Amino acid sequence: MTSEEKSSKPKRSRKDHPQAIVSRFWDRFHHKTPGKVTSIFPRELYKTIDPDFVPASARVRNAAQSYEDARTKCLELVRTAVADCESTNSKFCDPEFDLEQDFFFELDDCLYGLERCNCAEESSDDDEDEHHHPKHGEQSARPSKSSRSSKSKKPPHKCSRNKPANRQGVLACTAKTRPQAVHRIPWIFDNPQFTVDGFSGSDIKQGAIGDCWWLVGVGNIAHRKDLMNKICVARDEECGVYGFVFFKDGEWVPTIIDDNLYLHTEDYGASDEIYDSSGKKTRLWKKRYQSGSEALFCAQCESENETWLPLLEKAYAKIHGDFEAIEGGWSGSAVEDLTGGVTSMILSNRVLRKEKLWRELVEVDGENGEFVFGLSASGPSNVDKKNGLQLNHAYAITRAVEVEDSKGVKTKLLKIRNPWGQNAEAGLGEWHGPWSDGSKEWTHDMITRLEHEFGDDGVFWMTLEDTLSNFKWLHRTRLFDERWTVAQHWTSTPVSWIPGYLQTKFLVEVEKEGTAVIVLSQLDERYYQALEGPYAFSMEFLIRSVDSPAILGQARCSNHDPANRAINCEVYLKPGKYEVLPKVHAERYPGRPPVEDVIKKYAIQNPRKLQQLGMQHDIAHAKVGVLDEDEVHIRKQLEKKREKREQKRKEEAENDMAQAMEKMQLAMAEMQLELNKHERNKMIQDMAEIKEKLDKRIKKEGKNSKDDDEEEEEAKATPANKGASAAPGAGKNKRRNRRRNRKAKADEEEKKEEEEKEKEENDDEEEDEDDEDDSDYEDSEEEDSDEDDDDDDEEEEEEEDDDDSDEDKLPWNPVCVMCLSVYAQDKGVTVKVLGEDEEDSDEEEEEEEEEEEKE
Repeated sequence: MTSEEKSSKPKRSRKDHPQAIVSRFWDRFHHKTPGKVTSIFPRELYKTIDPDFVPASARVRNAAQSYEDARTKCLELVRTAVADCESTNSKFCDPEFDLEQDFFFELDDCLYGLERCNCAEESSDDDEDEHHHPKHGEQSARPSKSSRSSKSKKPPHKCSRNKPANRQGVLACTAKTRPQAVHRIPWIFDNPQFTVDGFSGSDIKQGAIGDCWWLVGVGNIAHRKDLMNKICVARDEECGVYGFVFFKDGEWVPTIIDDNLYLHTEDYGASDEIYDSSGKKTRLWKKRYQSGSEALFCAQCESENETWLPLLEKAYAKIHGDFEAIEGGWSGSAVEDLTGGVTSMILSNRVLRKEKLWRELVEVDGENGEFVFGLSASGPSNVDKKNGLQLNHAYAITRAVEVEDSKGVKTKLLKIRNPWGQNAEAGLGEWHGPWSDGSKEWTHDMITRLEHEFGDDGVFWMTLEDTLSNFKWLHRTRLFDERWTVAQHWTSTPVSWIPGYLQTKFLVEVEKEGTAVIVLSQLDERYYQALEGPYAFSMEFLIRSVDSPAILGQARCSNHDPANRAINCEVYLKPGKYEVLPKVHAERYPGRPPVEDVIKKYAIQNPRKLQQLGMQHDIAHAKVGVLDEDEVHIRKQLEKKREKREQKRKEEAENDMAQAMEKMQLAMAEMQLELNKHERNKMIQDMAEIKEKLDKRIKKEGKNSKDDDEEEEEAKATPANKGASAAPGAGKNKRRNRRRNRKAKADEEEKKEEEEKEKEENDDEEEDEDDEDDSDYEDSEEEDSDEDDDDDDEEEEEEEDDDDSDEDKLPWNPVCVMCLSVYAQDKGVTVKVLGEDEEDSDEEEEEEEEEEEKE
């Protein structure tokens, strides 16, 4: 084994058990405090804003009520804008999506998202001709150079910026383009009209934005006047204000825009200094390059003076923040956003009963049809066409009819339309097989019966069999009318690294028997791109009765199905209670930074765009049932402050108590000292009295003894020195000696008393010093123990750092926001969320009810 192989092996501790190592790894792998950023701007930043303009929690209600509220608000917004225009005698200018200012100052906030590239503004014609192939079958193809207006002076450029595939079906690498001018509709069109002969899918032509998926969705419903009028709520063409409503995250939302539109070609003299005093050259330039639908940079109508499509596209881009946000997607999602319907993606090779599918397809061109369909042609990234069809592109089914030829042979035919409105080079974009333009199947009788015209218009016919063979996906959208009621409930839940059915489940209660459409969805991250975080989620669920474990229906994201915004199933339910068990899979994209890092970066680099997308992010997350992490954080901070205040009050009370005890001990010591002093004084006084008595007694006894001694001496001296006189001064010396002895004895006793007093005082001082020494020792022991603990913590942290040195520094912390919606022809249908605690309480209630029934 080489030294490199040895060094590459991870170091292992001989003391640690293998299971301990594994447990420690998973403990560090997961975040200690799991949660999600639900508020880009904390409530503190909204303090100075009018409460009416602060994101509020979305209410749970049915879709019909939501639409009426949105429509009413949209009408009010248009009326207010018109009144303001009349008072100021000026056309309406949308301050929230001002293309004119954004273009003039080159801010590009209306064009691009928060994260942008630094690539060159232009590219060569060769670059433009090269087709861009998105990943995962995404539907974002643009018409090539030959299919776009030849009036474009500067071709769009390609961008190689790495954009993570956070949303399946969305551009993994966005090809960006830039408009050259901005003007109002009356300036662009000679005779502008919102619609010419009504709405029609044949009006649609794709522009420079890669939103073919959305245009297909529009084409699927354009023939339905009721649906289009439901979207286009109000307008005042003179003032230049238009109001629309769209379906967003379970609710209808209104928006208004002005009539400024992007143009392909720059104004005459915008980049060169020219002389045109008469204005003739400018007028000729405008007429040739900047007039009519062909001059528009984005989507355009087939008619030169029709305006409904570019305005609808602009409004859709506005609610998402910018035009880049609507690049790449699936036609079913577009129909959902336009109608509030529910889309199922069906792999064409998995169709079980083609007759059932055909019965639904026949309704696509009916006024009251229940279904609309779109198609997706997907293929390898290195292949861009298949039998004339553009791969990684979306198409619309506009009609389904069964015909019988002269021989009695019946054929099921589908009328399909390419949103480009015309073919690319070499006829790319239309079907080249049977029933294509000019094929042998087209007899004069068939042309008349099907009202078909040959031409480069993006419209062609295919048999049902050929359609299922050449298109990978069918996008089936069920529409709901006033007979249907929808109940929904939002919630948020952390997602484990090991997927499984969650403890959080939904309880559905049905009162009326019938078909129910169960939809499990998550937030549409298209509204706040770059703020979605590093995780992507795919979901599945099953539904069963609360009284039986049998599965009644289930839905999941297929491995082939990249659309994970929502999944659904249709089941027939009888009156009763049902539970829906969700399962969520989380996947982390290392290239996508955490939300907190994005906020720190763009709060300085691009605050205006962050404000716009941050507000949309907060609105999306402000739903009943979704845990508001900002409020939780605020509550935790308040709880910490409250605990600190309680701790401070407790410490102050303890300090006051300690001070009171110290004062009491000091007072007791003073009292004891005073008592001891009093006792000493009394003792000294008693001693003095005793001494005085003793002195008196000694004095008295001394006098008596003196007389006796004198007598004895005289008696003794008389016989020995009879007739001789005593030596002079001998008696006086004896008395002096006796007095000295008595005084020395008294001094010795007094000295002993003073020594005893000093000894007592010294003993008290030594006791105090011992107490202080004990407390100092205890403190030093605590400090030593704290230092030891700190050292241990530091060692543990160092060990953790060593163990994690080769691991990902971002711990596992996904939180999914999801919603269960139930569509049924039952006004009493309800949905609520059950957690583990609520489930236990329900089981206890059921057990109590059973016991009561038995009794």
